[in-house]
Amino acid sequence: VEAKARREWPFRLTERGVEKRTERVDKDSGATTVEWKWICSVLEVVADTRSTEGEDWGRLLRITDRDGRPKEWAMPMAMMAGDGTAYRERLLSLGLLMAPHNTARNALHDYISTARPDEKARAVTALGWSGRSFVLPRQTFGDQTGERILFQSDGGLEDPFRKAGTLADWQDRIARPAIGNSRLVFALSAAFAGPLLFPASAEGGGFHFRGGSSIGKTTALQVAASVWGGRDFIRTWRATSNGLEGAGLVHSDSLLVLDEMGECAADHIGPTAYMLANGQGKTRAGRNGEARRVSRWRVLFVSTGEIGLADKMAEDGRGRRVAAGQEVRILDIPADAGAGLGIFETLNGFPSADALAVHLKAAVAECHGTAGPAFLDLLTKDFDAIGPMVRDFTAGFVAENCPADADGQVRRVAARFGLVAAGGEIAVQFGILPWQPGEASKAAARCFNDWLAARGGIEPAEDREAVATVRRFLEAHGTSRFEAMGEAGGDVPEGQREKVVNRVGFRRKAKDGGTEYIILPEAWKSEVCSGVDAGRVARVLADKGFLLPGSDGKPQRVTRIPGVQGSVRAYVVTSAIFAVA
Repeated sequence: VEAKARREWPFRLTERGVEKRTERVDKDSGATTVEWKWICSVLEVVADTRSTEGEDWGRLLRITDRDGRPKEWAMPMAMMAGDGTAYRERLLSLGLLMAPHNTARNALHDYISTARPDEKARAVTALGWSGRSFVLPRQTFGDQTGERILFQSDGGLEDPFRKAGTLADWQDRIARPAIGNSRLVFALSAAFAGPLLFPASAEGGGFHFRGGSSIGKTTALQVAASVWGGRDFIRTWRATSNGLEGAGLVHSDSLLVLDEMGECAADHIGPTAYMLANGQGKTRAGRNGEARRVSRWRVLFVSTGEIGLADKMAEDGRGRRVAAGQEVRILDIPADAGAGLGIFETLNGFPSADALAVHLKAAVAECHGTAGPAFLDLLTKDFDAIGPMVRDFTAGFVAENCPADADGQVRRVAARFGLVAAGGEIAVQFGILPWQPGEASKAAARCFNDWLAARGGIEPAEDREAVATVRRFLEAHGTSRFEAMGEAGGDVPEGQREKVVNRVGFRRKAKDGGTEYIILPEAWKSEVCSGVDAGRVARVLADKGFLLPGSDGKPQRVTRIPGVQGSVRAYVVTSAIFAVA
């Protein structure tokens, strides 16, 4: 039956392209004449595609364009619902020629729908790792002995993974001039670290080079992007959250490069950075209210800007603060390497920092997109070895570079710097990066230490924010909203009283010559510690000696205040809080 159906199939593929069999019966003689009408240029239905779960069925189509170049596209069958305009647009864009009439359009629809290819392939709708294979838009790396693994999309994806030049050119013109420059070496290593996230079960996140203009930040981004593509590989923060969600999908398991954080709206930057690092998009409803499939990805991203995440979030004037979770997901690294050469530390024979930057930018335009695929080709040959190797390397980096008494947040960050170091060192072992062993580790250690110095210590971010919250309030309102009081809680003598509007507490002279600020519990929670855990703030300040605890060891102290008979419990903050950096 199947063989008969194939014989009766009214299409054939010739050198001219797809033709459809039609029959014309002569009214007078009754004789049947067979004609073959041209439908379109060469279009082969190569294989049926479907996901591992037996969903997302599609067809692998192969065309030959007018320059004689073969092209393949895994088309979802869902695109054939309706009038089919979307899939025809894609085929025409690839170079297909079609007969200009409705009969040809309908025939093309029938041809693709009714073809019965012998081959089957596995379709994936996300880029990056799929089991032991790594999928890019036009190429899949790894074991495909069972079935071909293909990226299947509706054709609307912009493919940023472009190639130019040779790997040897890239090594000579980009990788070698980066040697000795911690920021460039780190950026290149980060580009190779993205594919390590999945096999090492590591978390994604971002690194943000922060500093003034014209010091080479964009040069570092272009160098990192050159591992996977050209200048078009670089995206901008000036995008909607939906747009950056799409960018996360395209760059999953490779590298996302974002320029100019300053172009992102202040009220969007925090949630957007958190979303990118967390690897999960918004939950959306379908046409009938059902939950649609949530977009997921794994990504390392490298970013630049003249200011950091905290400063950007504060721009809207609403007092927004960086949460600890956001702080450990996007890490501010000073872009200036401190050698008087902006982002550079050594010029490697170039006469000036500007000359080196100009050379690198020109080289990126002519040599890009070769190193990443070469890395994947070698990385996928022994998938099982990747995870243990990266985890061991990362643990060693943390042990060597992270202080033993550092908070868990700091150790978590150190592990991400270690992941970047592992990416660079593995690329050196593969012969892709023409560096000496240890070059990537040294750069990652330098950048980690610079991040740690800029952070201000190894304690938890919540503890630093607790001190900063109270200090910020006292700096802004130390006299305007704290009423002066006399000794032992007495009133200030008549004529010396200050008018205090919207009072939150009192202030008095301490025995050591400083000032003590007395704040009642409700004002402490609603005003001074607005938006943070008031109880934690009190405990942190007490542990640091900035808050005078009660005789019972509790954060509140029994004291007297003007206008109240008897004693009250209040928080007493000393002026020693201003002495910390």
